Amino acid sequence: MLSLFSPSPIKLRYAFQFPNSVPHSALHLCFPSTSSLHSRSQSQPLDEAVDSFTRMLSMRRTPPIIQFNKILGSLSKTKQFHAAVSLFQQLQGRGIAPDLFTLSIVINCCCGMGRMTLAFSVLAKIFRMDYQPNTVTSTTILKGLYLCGSVEKVVHFHDRVLAHGFQLNQVTYGTLINGLCAKYVFNTMAKNRVFPDVRSYNIMINGFCKSKMIDDALNLFEEMRRKNLVTDTVTYSTLIDGLGNQRESFVPWSFLKTCKIESLTVLRDIYTYNILIDGLFKSGRLKNAKEIFQDLSIKGCSPNVRTYNIMIHGLCKEGLFEEALALLSELEDNGCLPDAVTFETLIRALFEKDENDMAEKLLREMVARGLLN
Repeated sequence: MLSLFSPSPIKLRYAFQFPNSVPHSALHLCFPSTSSLHSRSQSQPLDEAVDSFTRMLSMRRTPPIIQFNKILGSLSKTKQFHAAVSLFQQLQGRGIAPDLFTLSIVINCCCGMGRMTLAFSVLAKIFRMDYQPNTVTSTTILKGLYLCGSVEKVVHFHDRVLAHGFQLNQVTYGTLINGLCAKYVFNTMAKNRVFPDVRSYNIMINGFCKSKMIDDALNLFEEMRRKNLVTDTVTYSTLIDGLGNQRESFVPWSFLKTCKIESLTVLRDIYTYNILIDGLFKSGRLKNAKEIFQDLSIKGCSPNVRTYNIMIHGLCKEGLFEEALALLSELEDNGCLPDAVTFETLIRALFEKDENDMAEKLLREMVARGLLN
């Protein structure tokens, strides 16, 4: 398999038409300082990330770049793009050389903010440092161009890449094709004064979810509600399935609230309920997660071991160990058998709380059941 970009950096710069007028210090001119982001932040994880990054910068012996990348990557995944770029500025200010992964993270942040000129300037920096961009980098830029609302620019970028002998793989195409097709059809319908119905929206939402463009899918969902279109089982199942396939899923409360209100009529199986309950926990909605769980029997939907594991994990994270242990008993009373995940979650939480006797008791039970390899 050939690498994504095999030609020389000079040829690459020509192919991507890097704006030579963009100064190397462009990233230093366009974003708020880390301190201002830190003071305004209401997010404890963001504060901790900034503090950890700053501490590493001040160390006499600078940690390896991979340690900085972990923090920048975490901020990028949680869409704290401005904070990540601001920290990257500090990294540059200290003269610490980024690697390809660092610059790829910054490109992702620039794309996430719609700052494509800056994204291309970082790509130019990659070439100046004699790195070879990978498929992730090209996919990120293609997706960034798409998110800026220009299918034409995506196609142009794609054509320029192929015209200069560079290769894209199935990951790149698979990520974008469903989303681009959905957007193209949507725009064509609007131009022809054909108004999408619920089925049309469901097809487009499915396309966005398959290409992991969850924000676009959720925007269409909100648009449906603004237009008073009645969402159906397919709408919710598609969105919940798409949200569940995200590794780092943060589900907007507006969507979860709608699910909670309408779940009596639109959710049919325990699989979708599991994703919904998990999303509520991840969004800090403990009370709502418990309400949905308690109402399952009313809705004729029996929880399975995955449901109980989600609940036990969520309760343990909140320090509600007695409730979590009560669910272990309830689980078996309802005809479910706990699995290794059930015990591991409880045992780990109990050890962390110094409840060693109970943890060891569960560990012995886990061994007795043959769940410990």
